[in-house]
Amino acid sequence: MRLFILLLTTMLVFSSCEKFKIKGLEDTTTDNNSGSNTKSNKVEFVRDCTGSYIRLDAKDYKICNYQDVQKYETGDVLMVSYDSIGNCENINPEQLTCKMAHMFEHNVHINKSELLYKPTKEIKITNQKMKVVKDCSGTYIQHENADYHVCNKELLAKYKDGDWILASFYTLKECTEKGDDVVCMLYHENKGWVKVYGIQ
Repeated sequence: MRLFILLLTTMLVFSSCEKFKIKGLEDTTTDNNSGSNTKSNKVEFVRDCTGSYIRLDAKDYKICNYQDVQKYETGDVLMVSYDSIGNCENINPEQLTCKMAHMFEHNVHINKSELLYKPTKEIKITNQKMKVVKDCSGTYIQHENADYHVCNKELLAKYKDGDWILASFYTLKECTEKGDDVVCMLYHENKGWVKVYGIQ
């Protein structure tokens, strides 16, 4: 009887251990397959002689597979899927002669990338004749058959739609001045935000 109980106890312990091992292995495999290390984010692309980077929340991450992102330029805004990795196996030849240091968080491998848009290059127009355009979507100035969305539209409040003015403007990446809420769903094609000044 004693021998039987001892044998039964040993079988139960062995069975429990086996179940524990199998469960642990299954958990690890599931985590690896799910790609828990893979992230997707909207980032800014940065390149210099030290290498290529993605910039996220003011922090840079070095791209190991730099050959796959050669088509992008500094400032491009991308949607990327990437993994955090250890050391880079590929070394950019430019790094060997580069005397600049570029601080970064850690290395990443880009799995997939897509260009969302390129940065707006600043345009500055001085003392040119332009047309005021107004509709329910906002206030615009028209220059050389292109409309620009006016950020500081209070400066044009006294002008009516269709008025011609002599003024200057420069482009903005975004408008930070608070304006009136859009009162319609009209889409007005334009070249982006501008700030108007020097109206004559």
